Amino acid sequence: MASFVSSFSTQVKDFRSGYISWAVVSLFFFYQYILRVSPGVMVNELRIDFSLNAEQFSYFGAFYLYAYSLLQIPVGILVDKIGVKKTVILSIFICLFGTGLIASTSNLYLAYLSRILMGVGSACAFMCTLKIVADFLPAGKRGLLNGATLTLGVIGALVAGKPLSIAMDLFGWRYALLLTLIVGIGVLLLAVFFLKTPSASIQISNTPEEKVSILQVIKEITSTPMVIIYAILAVGLYTPLSVIADLWGVAYLMAKYGFARGDAAEISMTMYIGLCVGSLLLPWLSEKYNVLNQSIRFCTYGIFIAFLAILISPQLPVMGIRALIFGLGAFGGAEMLCFTGVVLYAPKGRTGITLGITNTVNMIGGAFAQQSVGLILDRFLWNGAIDIHGNHLYGSQDYAMAFSFLAVMIALCCLVSHYLKKDISLSKPAKCIS
Repeated sequence: MASFVSSFSTQVKDFRSGYISWAVVSLFFFYQYILRVSPGVMVNELRIDFSLNAEQFSYFGAFYLYAYSLLQIPVGILVDKIGVKKTVILSIFICLFGTGLIASTSNLYLAYLSRILMGVGSACAFMCTLKIVADFLPAGKRGLLNGATLTLGVIGALVAGKPLSIAMDLFGWRYALLLTLIVGIGVLLLAVFFLKTPSASIQISNTPEEKVSILQVIKEITSTPMVIIYAILAVGLYTPLSVIADLWGVAYLMAKYGFARGDAAEISMTMYIGLCVGSLLLPWLSEKYNVLNQSIRFCTYGIFIAFLAILISPQLPVMGIRALIFGLGAFGGAEMLCFTGVVLYAPKGRTGITLGITNTVNMIGGAFAQQSVGLILDRFLWNGAIDIHGNHLYGSQDYAMAFSFLAVMIALCCLVSHYLKKDISLSKPAKCIS
């Protein structure tokens, strides 16, 4: 009896530490989302200060995402080896350095380097929250907690919209970024003092019994068909968010509807409100009714229809625009279900690297899409028009044409969704954090 009470007490303590750790790292995820989407709000200022065309500007988003995505596997290995706390603290330092660099430089290549550093620093945030949930917290709560993580990121994106725009109008874009630097210092202090490390017994329980090479581990994971299918579907669910909300949505709405920048930013951020709702509601319903794969398939088709409507619709009232963009975000919440599914097929003790591989595919897809829009606009659709600052001008039809290849990508993901297996139980016992 005493042994049972002791074991129960230890489990409760571990769960409490896990929730604290999840909250701190989710706050870091919130912060890095502000950094991620800031160029979309500062599009005019960045293009004027650095004399950028669309393709050059697209690198501000693409370099971040390429650095972020290419480091997912190394960071997954690092997290599995040294743990969440050390990885997160180092990552926040890198984010702070990158933010300070872009706020203080007038050199385009240093500005690009700053975005790479922000991507490097942000690479562990999402993965570490997923790992904490998968390895340390109670079974049956994963989808909901993963959705809550994304919700915090969504709030970060919302903070980066209208408020950043107001700060830029008052102080300029460089000082607005310095304000985000101060926020980042606060997140760093929370990580240092409140991010918990697991007990030795927990770390040992999650260590694979035999040592194998990294290449063998990657081969084992990538030879699991369901991991690849979930990764591909995550791309289809994430890419519209990456292209419209993170980078090109403000410019598209300004060109098509003539909105002021602040209003366009606010409407574009409606997608994040939808994502906030979807990322909480969809995991909860999917876990309650055990319809994980059905939900993913339904949402993939929902995103395709909403995205197509945004591209081909004529002039719409503001509420109609908001409704479509909200729907696009809400269906995008099913991205969290893909990560929940991946965890169910992750080899024992390999949660971090499995999530890393999945997020690598996901983020590279987003970076490719962002950069492709800029390339298509400049190389194929620009008619030679420029503004008073010498920047290239594009019409709403140009943006719609540049976005159209994404519709094809999402349509292919709709077909892939039919290869999902019949829904299985989501109550697989949780492992332990490392």
